[in-house]
Amino acid sequence: MEPFTLVLANGTTLTGLTNLSGVGGPTSPPFKPLLVGIHGGTYSSAYFDVDAKHTAALASNALNVPWVGIDRPGYKGTTSFYPIHPGSSYPEMDGDWLHKFILPAIWGEFGEPQGCNSMVLLCHSLGVPAAVIAAATLAEEAASPASYPLSGIILSGFGTQLAAGQGPPQIAEGSAPPEFANVPLEIKDAIMLPPGTCDPSVYEHTARLNTHCRFEEVNDIHAVWIPRVKVAWAPRVRVPVMIGLAERDCFWAGNAVHLKDFVAAFTESPSVSAGLIKGAPHNLEMSLWSQGWYARCFGFALECAAYFGVALRT
Repeated sequence: MEPFTLVLANGTTLTGLTNLSGVGGPTSPPFKPLLVGIHGGTYSSAYFDVDAKHTAALASNALNVPWVGIDRPGYKGTTSFYPIHPGSSYPEMDGDWLHKFILPAIWGEFGEPQGCNSMVLLCHSLGVPAAVIAAATLAEEAASPASYPLSGIILSGFGTQLAAGQGPPQIAEGSAPPEFANVPLEIKDAIMLPPGTCDPSVYEHTARLNTHCRFEEVNDIHAVWIPRVKVAWAPRVRVPVMIGLAERDCFWAGNAVHLKDFVAAFTESPSVSAGLIKGAPHNLEMSLWSQGWYARCFGFALECAAYFGVALRT
């Protein structure tokens, strides 16, 4: 993939990776989505381009669907939104930045020039809250011209019910919260990609792919996301949703009960496609399920673009 840097409307910087050169031509779909990757915590846009076998570029090239992976605010070269505004939270600031500045810029720079009719977000783990909040905010602005045409969102590595034993980060009594929530690399591999769930060569990329993650980002899963997602954000989403829940997710309950609960939160979505991915770990895109998962995501994005395009005609 190719790196990019954009200056956003608020004067800040956005970085990431694109796969555009291998798409296009006579086999392009009649309604073409721009698929945008939104990474989770401790990773960057490179999470979606690990190596030749674990990359969104394979499906992007095969199906002629343009791909843009962003570095979320505060990751790699993308400007941070810190400090968090009084009365707000990490996911709300992340979602607001995504909605107001990042997605409009991506659409103008990549979506329209590539002949796309809409945008679909592929979100992993801590990238999910920002996307859901952005989609909910966009839905409420339907009366005015949209700054980007969102036609669907894809969610994995997140949800509404935590796995057994998962709780808020622990801070020693009398201590200030740390700036970052760091995970030792050997532990990170052991829980996000347990042995037997990925090609052993993937572990060679662990250090290169690793980056910092703000403490508030992790803490606000418990303090903000779980208490509010089913009331404040998911019910306001009005585009198709696809959810992939890994059975062996280390952070979230990998079972049908949780999947049903997460699906039920999207009460206003025209459709919610969901599946429990048997045997799969948290990091789907880096696992043995990678190519199958990407194929499903790009296929869903094409369906969303077709639904969006036909709806505009009627």
